[in-house]
Amino acid sequence: MIMEKCFLCPRKCGVERTLRTGYCGEGDTAVISRAALHMWEEPPISGTRGSGTIFFCGCNLRCVFCQNKTISRGGGARKEVSIDELSDIMLALEAEGAHNINLVTPTHFADKVAAALTKVNHKLNIPVVYNSSGYENISTLRMFEGLVDIYLPDFKYASSELAARYSSAPDYPEVAKAAVGEMFRQTGAFVSDENGIMQKGLMVRHLVLPACRHDSIAVLDILADTLPTKDIKLSLMSQYTPEFALDCEFKNLHRKLTSFEYNSVLSHAISLGFDGYFQHISSATSSYTPDFG
Repeated sequence: MIMEKCFLCPRKCGVERTLRTGYCGEGDTAVISRAALHMWEEPPISGTRGSGTIFFCGCNLRCVFCQNKTISRGGGARKEVSIDELSDIMLALEAEGAHNINLVTPTHFADKVAAALTKVNHKLNIPVVYNSSGYENISTLRMFEGLVDIYLPDFKYASSELAARYSSAPDYPEVAKAAVGEMFRQTGAFVSDENGIMQKGLMVRHLVLPACRHDSIAVLDILADTLPTKDIKLSLMSQYTPEFALDCEFKNLHRKLTSFEYNSVLSHAISLGFDGYFQHISSATSSYTPDFG
């Protein structure tokens, strides 16, 4: 499929990306910064051998606190790849022993990524993970039906005000709610193999932000009302690191999360019946961010 104008993401900027970049900051050719085995995802994703991560450059959300800001804003190492090259990278990662192919921030290159997966789908013997911000069009997600085994989205905000303030996306809550519903429709319930490695399903990530614990609790309520908690996994993250947001105007983002803030959200998650993966507050360090140089 060749797009004359881009409507892949909810921004719907309608840019002809062969001529200029969209809101995502990227043109028409897929660009990656890093493709390698990665050990710092959730345990059923990274496993013992690592997740075969492909980090795409650019982003359609561009949060002020983004820990991958180096590549989401046009910096870091950049390599343009064709559909054939992207397919070859996926096969090479499998040959290196990856537990899965992990597509990180692929939304704005969705047409190219879906084409690459279509070429190698019959050759891959490991699951494919779609790892995104949760800010997704339903029509774009449906391009991946039958090609993606695992969805790993964020659900960042319940408040339109916070979504506008930190991500310039006031429609984020309703868009993400619809997106996770579609993801679950495609994959069904969480399935892992005999070694605990995820093979199929939905795992939703939520990063608790400083001074935003009430919004985090509201996010969990939305998820519990939208999805069967027993059939998905929740990854509740405490790893917020303020050094990525020190240049923004929002003073609450200039500090780390407190144990009280995180534990109050964690308690609510448990009360709602969520199962999944939780972090110690010591994970709030930039050492877990890959080197994109």
